[in-house]
Amino acid sequence: MATSGKLRTRWAAIGAACAVTLGGGTFGIVQASVSSGDRAIYVPISPVRVLDTRSDVGVATVQDATPALLTVTGNIATTDGQQNVVPTGASSVVINVTAINPTSDGFVSLRPGNATGAPSVSTLNVTVGGTFPNGATITLPTSGGSAGQVQIWYEAYAATGGTTDLLIDVVGYYTDHNHDDRYYTETEVDTALAGKASASDLASGLASKTDVTSLFPPFVPTLPITVDREGNAGQFNSIAIGTNGNPIISYLDGSNSALAVAACNDLNCSTSTKNIIDSDGQVGTYSSITIGANGNPIISYLNAVTGDLKVAACNSPTCTASNNFTIDSSFDIGSSTSITIGANGNPIISYTDETNSDLKVAACKNPTCTESDNYTIDSSTGTVGYHNSITIGTNGNPIISHYDITNGDLKVAACKNPTCSGSTEPDRSTNSIIDSTDDVGSYTSITIGTNGDPLISYWDASNGRLKVAACKNPTCSGSTEPDRSTNSIIDSTGNVGAFTSIAIGVNGNPIISYFDLTNGDLKVVSPWWITGGR
Repeated sequence: MATSGKLRTRWAAIGAACAVTLGGGTFGIVQASVSSGDRAIYVPISPVRVLDTRSDVGVATVQDATPALLTVTGNIATTDGQQNVVPTGASSVVINVTAINPTSDGFVSLRPGNATGAPSVSTLNVTVGGTFPNGATITLPTSGGSAGQVQIWYEAYAATGGTTDLLIDVVGYYTDHNHDDRYYTETEVDTALAGKASASDLASGLASKTDVTSLFPPFVPTLPITVDREGNAGQFNSIAIGTNGNPIISYLDGSNSALAVAACNDLNCSTSTKNIIDSDGQVGTYSSITIGANGNPIISYLNAVTGDLKVAACNSPTCTASNNFTIDSSFDIGSSTSITIGANGNPIISYTDETNSDLKVAACKNPTCTESDNYTIDSSTGTVGYHNSITIGTNGNPIISHYDITNGDLKVAACKNPTCSGSTEPDRSTNSIIDSTDDVGSYTSITIGTNGDPLISYWDASNGRLKVAACKNPTCSGSTEPDRSTNSIIDSTGNVGAFTSIAIGVNGNPIISYFDLTNGDLKVVSPWWITGGR
């Protein structure tokens, strides 16, 4: 924001570098009064859902190559009834958008209401049957027939006629205000500063370089957050983003040998609701969670007593209960499981064949995975396939990260078709080493970044720290290891990073759950600075 000669003399004595938090209170030198004028400011609001095609709120249908117009300013329909969410004349709207159950691979583009022609950029890239959230800021026309409208465009790559459900939540907007009313008077500045740090205190502290920190309160981050402190909780955790835009986490309740789910109540999971969904035997280790085509979570996990691979199909978006099935009961099968939704709308699961030390895939035959076809994906010499994680790449094929125990490496298997099938093992996937620095790659988790390339969280066991590998292309391939990914350290406080899980939040940033071995806690962190990049 620009400054001018209206800065008062007392404030100038303090110094422009100190225009931050003073004493125990926050005070900004520039006033942001909202009226009309030539300066746009951001106004945050509590999220309001203005579009839900599932219940015909805002727009009834989003169809292939057919622009739909959504009015977001003035008195509009919302899921909570008619209300004024964004004022008429707002110049931009800030939203969270989620595509649910597309019938074709493709993309969703959100544009100003007066945009013409087909879009050349996407807001969301989507595949069949999945759930795809993102955040966006959309410019709004302020005059003409499209004033206050957002144009919605779904481009399906398959035959014409594709559709998708879409949710839009408004979280803020930009509006103009007068240039002349942005400043506090000298009296207002003096009143606000009364009882705070004085100019002489600041000058003295800055001169001595000894007392400056005492003049400013410490920054207290909202993350990491402890989600469950009851007993030995948090191992074998997995995270996904629910249809309400909040994280939902499956994990082992070690005290009860049960599979538990924490349904977060907000974006950063500051509070959550816990449910036990399977306590039959010793269950819940190596859990993995995703959102099914019906909008409910579905979880793969191990029955440690029988060595079987199991699936829990939740009966609601917050997983208050589930129907549980055994998928593979061959001897010592099902550890290190991971689940996602394939291009056909059915779950697909990667897991470890401990008997043969191989990586396997179960391609489910229906949305609740009552049965599946099972394939071996990697049977390299040594012990591979442990701590695996699966997602769907931009080509519609599964891509799997896993741990090579024999060599202490992080590996990736990029499947060559949507179900990882084939008559022989080489037909099914291409395998690459991503990180071989020390003993790395255990407890991996993979997702697709906003640029379309995979992001992988994993544990550096040699140094006890959480790392992320940002792949440099959609299949993490390359002629040499450095060509395949850029690896970054995320948390090295204590012995942290085991049992990691990564997802992309509705704001487009990664969010990672992981285990703090030093304190026995479940933690969450959002490394907003990592988005992947080529």
